[in-house]
Amino acid sequence: MNLDTFIHSEIDSPTTISEIKRIHNYVSTENFLGLYAYATQSGVALFEQELGDSFWNTVDSRWVFGIDYGRTQPQALRKISSHKNVDIRVYDGQWVVDQEGFIPRRDFHTKIAFMLGKGSGGLIVGSGNFSSNGLCRSVEAGVSVHAIDALSFQTSIAPALNLAESLWQNSTPLAEILDLYEERWVDSFNNYVSTQPVIDEHVTYGEAEIFWIEAGYVTKNRGAMHPGNQIDLPRGMSKYFGFNPPEGLPANSVIGEIVFLTPNGEMIAKNLRLGNNLMEKVTLPIPETHGFNIYDGKVIVFQREGDHFITRALEIDDFETVFGHRLIEVKFMGSGRRYGHIR
Repeated sequence: MNLDTFIHSEIDSPTTISEIKRIHNYVSTENFLGLYAYATQSGVALFEQELGDSFWNTVDSRWVFGIDYGRTQPQALRKISSHKNVDIRVYDGQWVVDQEGFIPRRDFHTKIAFMLGKGSGGLIVGSGNFSSNGLCRSVEAGVSVHAIDALSFQTSIAPALNLAESLWQNSTPLAEILDLYEERWVDSFNNYVSTQPVIDEHVTYGEAEIFWIEAGYVTKNRGAMHPGNQIDLPRGMSKYFGFNPPEGLPANSVIGEIVFLTPNGEMIAKNLRLGNNLMEKVTLPIPETHGFNIYDGKVIVFQREGDHFITRALEIDDFETVFGHRLIEVKFMGSGRRYGHIR
């Protein structure tokens, strides 16, 4: 048996996702069972980026996720379930989905993945959840185990696997609750929803010192193996940045330059332009080199400071914890992505 411990501490340190990928390659995974307290779009995007389509096409994967406190994004569950060879269940889902605030009767806090191949198996267990932060960006710790023979598998992996199988068997099939969970999850924002479907073209938004938008799934504009850094904004959101583009601006025109202050302290200037689809398109700093890791599924928060904007990419539950009580309004794009002002 091979056992390794790891901590996400330095740029080149092993991470939860790098260990999943390493053990997956070692055992030539045929069957995967992952149990995670919650899942986010950013976690799904990072997992897909690192393991690729071959995982979904060749591996039978089963998943148990929690929906405690609404931390799991329903879009993440839909994205995973859209792939081949996937079966998802929710721990105590039938009960939790009916509770106000999705308060569980027993917290589901598991973070473990089992990978089984012909004559070999492995697991990764640790503190990292199924989000991009938990999989590679946050300071997390864990253990990876690779069973090199049947005896080491029976002594090191099988006991935990048997308990995981029991949790799987007793969890709620996703299809039974997903629609209801998504409806109630979205309703959690209803107190803030504006009746205005789009930005008012006649209002000056210079006084909006903090504003935000959900990134959703970001187009791989930098190639399949790199996280994207361009997102569409609703037409008129340039006013939030202090611009006032003329009516009739041709498609693919530059509206202006935005200076971002990134988490690693660097100032990065990027263009905001009118896209070919006549939506405004912002190019954000390259995520993996400027402290963002990935934008998919994150809430991008812009805070004006002089002539630049402090820029943060937050998981939805972190955003709600910090800013939920300060939202002036929540608006919806046609795609369902949300955006608005922060008091």
